[in-house]
Amino acid sequence: MKEKQVPIWQFNNELQGILLIGISLVIFKLYVSKKILIILEPEMIPFLLFAMVSLFIIGFFRLLNSDLNGADCDCEVCDPSSSLFIIIMKSSFFIFVIILSLVLNDFIDTVHVPFK
Repeated sequence: MKEKQVPIWQFNNELQGILLIGISLVIFKLYVSKKILIILEPEMIPFLLFAMVSLFIIGFFRLLNSDLNGADCDCEVCDPSSSLFIIIMKSSFFIFVIILSLVLNDFIDTVHVPFK
């Protein structure tokens, strides 16, 4: 019995949706822990919250639209020349950064470097 393979464009859409949601979760973590104030001025926080919500919504709809039954690759949006290996290698850099930023604590606060 032959299993149905997931098309590459569908996998690419799902991966992009996961990346967008992951970036919004990193922004949320920085906002909740108040470490975003190290990076941004307090006047920029509303714009950051808007970007966080927008990235989450776009990522959610990207995941939702990747599993449409009538979706076909007749348009020029899908890139049939890209292989699965290239897609995974491109996305692995973003996934690595997202995982590190969610898992690791900021070591800058714990490391005490004597200033001369």
